[in-house]
Amino acid sequence: MILALLVAVALLPAHIEPQSPFPRILEQAPTIESVAPGVEYGDYQLLTSIGLLSIHVVAVEPHRGDVRVENVLAGDALESRGETVGSMAKRTRAVAGINGDYFDIGNTNRPENIVVRNGALLQIPYKRYALAIDRDGSAHIAEFSFSGELQANERTLSLNGIDQLPPPNGGISLLTPEYGHVRPQEDVTLVNLEPLSGTPPLARYRVTGMADNLTTQPPGYYVAIGPSEYSAVDSFDVGTIVDAGGTLEPIDLGSIATAIGGGPLILHDGDWYDDGDGPNGREFSKRIPCSGAAIAPDGRLFLIEVDGRQPEFSVGLKRREFAALMRSLGATEGLAFDGGGSSTIAIRRLGESESVVANSPSDGIERPVGDGLFVYSTAPVGPAVRLVARPTVVRAVPGAEVSLRIAAVDAANHVAAGEAPIRVSVSPSSLGEFRNGEFVALHPGSGHLFLRGNSLQGDVAVEVDAAPARTRITPARPNVDSNSSVALLPHAYDAQGYPLELPAALPWKATAGSIDARGVFHAGSHDADVTVRIGDALAVARVTVGSHEEALPFAQLAHFVTIPRGGQGELDKDAGCGSCIELRFSFSGNERAAYAMADVPLPNGTIGLTFELQDDGSAARLRVALRNEINEDVLIDATRLGEVGWRKVVVRFPVDSLAERLIAIYVLPSKGIELSEGSVVLRNIRAIVAGH
Repeated sequence: MILALLVAVALLPAHIEPQSPFPRILEQAPTIESVAPGVEYGDYQLLTSIGLLSIHVVAVEPHRGDVRVENVLAGDALESRGETVGSMAKRTRAVAGINGDYFDIGNTNRPENIVVRNGALLQIPYKRYALAIDRDGSAHIAEFSFSGELQANERTLSLNGIDQLPPPNGGISLLTPEYGHVRPQEDVTLVNLEPLSGTPPLARYRVTGMADNLTTQPPGYYVAIGPSEYSAVDSFDVGTIVDAGGTLEPIDLGSIATAIGGGPLILHDGDWYDDGDGPNGREFSKRIPCSGAAIAPDGRLFLIEVDGRQPEFSVGLKRREFAALMRSLGATEGLAFDGGGSSTIAIRRLGESESVVANSPSDGIERPVGDGLFVYSTAPVGPAVRLVARPTVVRAVPGAEVSLRIAAVDAANHVAAGEAPIRVSVSPSSLGEFRNGEFVALHPGSGHLFLRGNSLQGDVAVEVDAAPARTRITPARPNVDSNSSVALLPHAYDAQGYPLELPAALPWKATAGSIDARGVFHAGSHDADVTVRIGDALAVARVTVGSHEEALPFAQLAHFVTIPRGGQGELDKDAGCGSCIELRFSFSGNERAAYAMADVPLPNGTIGLTFELQDDGSAARLRVALRNEINEDVLIDATRLGEVGWRKVVVRFPVDSLAERLIAIYVLPSKGIELSEGSVVLRNIRAIVAGH
């Protein structure tokens, strides 16, 4: 059997063996490859006792002179529209990167915790752990604190913030271009500065005048003075020299090259760490997509992402399980980054010139985030030394056609100028043929594709397997209306759990309806058993046709909840009919959501929800909260309000959401729309169940 090993495995284990509470591993299919000198990537695909897990790890030697690790801000500003990890990686030519700190999602998108970039403190720390890289490449996880001051006209003033406006009745902040445009603020005085010496923001400046605080100001250097320190304005006459200083603990700012916020700390001295500074809400007690960073005693830095909320692909991890994964890599210290839909990792794969997103974000698309941590290779580009191909290992069943992308790389795995034409031969020739850029698998066996140029060469391992060890069809629980179609996808795996490439056309059969060679099933009026032969193996699925509705006791069980708790509004169960409930809400304060909360078991095979809605025309958003069979929360947009009167709402769940319980129907304010209060009435809440 072929090993998924390309260059050297010095930084990552060929197999991982996390200890309890990590779920028991039944199969694992690891792929390890070199990204650049001092940077390796591991893709660990696991079948475990709780389901599938897709794990992505970048191992870095940050102390090397040809490796650099940096914080990157979305749009190069603290406040921005957000930017995806994939975009930041390509924009900055990183060889790897991962999403970073929690952020003010959908608003300013500002990271919450400390930001140090190129040795400059751009945002003061929040009481939560962060990752810092020293100028010598040493990585540390610490909970930082900062105290700062301004010296102006022989007066010492407290510096209360960097690159953030003073809060209401607040003190004094220092703004730099990384803050971005300064929005109008009635109660804040803005003093224009020009830097003279030192590394901003903790540097020497000269006052150049007063800015108009009632109009938007361009990015620049400012002292922002809040109402509580208004008397300090007299200290900032034009021409005044201003010295900004401060102390960062427990690691001096002068020794830090970059720092990025995160938290909580989940691994300390090799053991699970229960960090009370969080964030530690209920959502973090469940298996979710995870991102984080961990440090080994020998200085290796691991950037780790685990996909989740996708039961047919990866179910995610709980925090204790995530810590156990970090420990299995050799780490003794580790912290979480923002997770959920933010969890994203990008890699420059072998033979590629740019980084690409390597994981499957749970939102279905990349989420714009506030910042990320990125890895750069400064090894110079040299002459091409070998040929490589993607995929790096071909695994297929007879009849599959596998496209190969061939590239020349230098000694640092940078794509380099190569030779043309490239000749490809198959050994042994009985395995298949190579034609028009594709390997066509013909007969079972193992061997190689040999790549040849005039002076360069390379090889690709090949496995043709006629007897897959495991097969499946997705979606696992397909449902379709009568006389409608659904596309079914076949999957096959070898004995180690590696996926096998399949022919585009396969021998499908169905006991009712019809199905073509590409797996498109067209339903009749009855349920069908569908089979597909993959080599010597058979995959089976049951397709249900049609649906029916079943009443749910949601109205009887519902109660009122807000986020944060204790907000305004109420739930009225006497709203004009026996099954009616009225949800009244108010977003005039800091209330962010109002819930009709219940915990109602759903019938087996539930594929959706339907109810009648009396819309108040308020432009609020209505959502549904579910809990699936692996105890994950699934949140689904139901409708946007804005059509006054009664209407029927039908909410179809994501394919194979595995929904088991209806937790809530709730209201959120629409983004960018001021919404103070409103109400909706719900009645006849029913489950849509697969099958007649």
